[in-house]
Amino acid sequence: MHKIIALLFIIFAAVQYNDPDFLVWIPAYLLVSILIILWERGVSVKEPLRLAIFGYSLWVLTYIPDVVNWFSQGTPSITGSMKAESPFIEFVREFFGLLLCLGACIYYARKERRERRIRTNKYI
Repeated sequence: MHKIIALLFIIFAAVQYNDPDFLVWIPAYLLVSILIILWERGVSVKEPLRLAIFGYSLWVLTYIPDVVNWFSQGTPSITGSMKAESPFIEFVREFFGLLLCLGACIYYARKERRERRIRTNKYI
């Protein structure tokens, strides 16, 4: 399952190649996939995950005004076409992409912490 999740984030990164700000989004998605791959291989990613969670959290907060604007307009569809006709469409899509990154990092940080507890309790 973890390989599939990492592959999904690699695909998310790959489809960003034609985005005007691809230099921002490709690394954002690839970071998550790299952390997952490292975690699955048994490498401790505790600190990198903490930094990623902090960074993605701050980044998500910058999109809150755009999401509020989207809600105030009645949450019009953001999936109608791949080209964003309104500025808020692009911002809301980016917001949800960041939430995916943040959610994955939180999930793996919890798994890392749980496994560390299991390892340390084995020898008590």
